[in-house]
Amino acid sequence: MQKIRMSRRGQIVIPANIRKKYNLKEGEILFIEDSEGIIKLKPKTKFRSLCGTWPELDIDTITKEIIEDREREEEREKEREKLIQEMIK
Repeated sequence: MQKIRMSRRGQIVIPANIRKKYNLKEGEILFIEDSEGIIKLKPKTKFRSLCGTWPELDIDTITKEIIEDREREEEREKEREKLIQEMIK
């Protein structure tokens, strides 16, 4: 465990060894989680980085499923808009 200090404005510096370990670059977005008194910072996970560590992971299939989900959601949104417009008339 490493000790860091928070600035007056609430800023902290992530130690260089941790930035290197997780390949964190300037401007990178991190997620913060407050869980039972523990503050966790999490970098974004790239699906491709999971290859080899998750044998069942098929990037192409997951990508296709995500695109199909988004297309279905877009269709539902269009249907909702159509219903709203019909209700307004």
